[in-house]
Amino acid sequence: MTRLLSGTALAAAALAAILFLPILGLRLLACLVAVLAAREYLGIVHSGRPVARGPLLLLVVMTCWWMSDPGQMRVLPLLLVGLAWLAAEVLFRGRTVDQAAARFLAPWYVGMPLGMLAAVQGLGGPRATLLLMATIVVSDSGQYYTGRAFGRRPLAPAISPKKTVEGALGGLVLATSFIVLAGPGVFPIAGRLSLA
Repeated sequence: MTRLLSGTALAAAALAAILFLPILGLRLLACLVAVLAAREYLGIVHSGRPVARGPLLLLVVMTCWWMSDPGQMRVLPLLLVGLAWLAAEVLFRGRTVDQAAARFLAPWYVGMPLGMLAAVQGLGGPRATLLLMATIVVSDSGQYYTGRAFGRRPLAPAISPKKTVEGALGGLVLATSFIVLAGPGVFPIAGRLSLA
């Protein structure tokens, strides 16, 4: 019950942010959420080991901010900064490649998608953002229910033992069907192009 209530409250807050915040406010909110998510991610990756999180959190915020600007959205500069960081971690700080790579992924795994979500809002408005979020919900629900009904083969048992190949395929098919049917209502030009 607590998870349902907290999920409902978070969904309502996200909806209010999408509908009422100006793009600058949404970009700032995305950066705040990115910092909170990155702290949790780094806590999992570095459990039991002290690590200087400040520079990494700054890189996550910079990545999120950069990607949230619809006019910027260039990945190459961010990738070059990250690769230089990765090399410095291995060569000068004595980290193994897997330790450095886990740290290296934080800005891209957390900052980039949240920034891009704000950029979608800037490019397509609230309807585009809600379409994207609805597609994700359809995909997740499709994976869950298809996996429960037809799932036999584990997808990645070491990471998530209950996820199945059949569930992943069901989510893919349902999400694709949803975006094909709902997309032209949000982006009418897409519907005209597909009919031409």
